[in-house]
Amino acid sequence: MDTLDQLSIAISLGPDRARVFLRGELDLATAPLLHKHIDDLLAGNGQHRSLVLIDMGELTFCDSSGLRALLEILDRCHRVGTNLRVTNVPANIHRVLELTGTAGVLNIDAN
Repeated sequence: MDTLDQLSIAISLGPDRARVFLRGELDLATAPLLHKHIDDLLAGNGQHRSLVLIDMGELTFCDSSGLRALLEILDRCHRVGTNLRVTNVPANIHRVLELTGTAGVLNIDAN
């Protein structure tokens, strides 16, 4: 697990997939940490991940920088042939995704 004061990230790896657990705040200060973890996953020492699942169940805040990071990660995943899904989106963050139009772009699992 990697932790910045406002965000902690834990990753569970399967044979061809990864689940990324977020806890805390995804914002301008913490988005680079998420990018680093996703970049490392996608580099994967030659191991291709067919799915990256971002679990937001314990995310308390997400600002426009966090949304931008998610969209950039989605784009990066598409470029390397990896599916990105988002799950356990808290109601307050889901509302922000809806208001900004990103809910329709991100592959959000129904809870």
